[in-house]
Amino acid sequence: MGHTRIEVVDDQDRLLGEVAASPRESVYEALARSAFPPNSTCRGSTICGLCRVTVRESSAPLPEIFPDERALLGDTPPQVRLACRLELPRGAVLRLRLGE
Repeated sequence: MGHTRIEVVDDQDRLLGEVAASPRESVYEALARSAFPPNSTCRGSTICGLCRVTVRESSAPLPEIFPDERALLGDTPPQVRLACRLELPRGAVLRLRLGE
């Protein structure tokens, strides 16, 4: 199985950079140590709801949305997730945009 990584893209889906990640690590944790730190005031503790990312593509099925994540996201489209609650599947390549 390949390496787990995040591809960060802009609004036009142009690649801005890649972030290596550990399997089962949250997107927030991986981004926090990269050149693409997520927006947040709660440091990834699922309180502020600011660390939203838009998943453009995933090479593996994403985990279900947790109830606390759903409460913070409200009626956003299903591809919008909280980086602090989104765990990376082993060997997945996740292409995402920061924000909604």
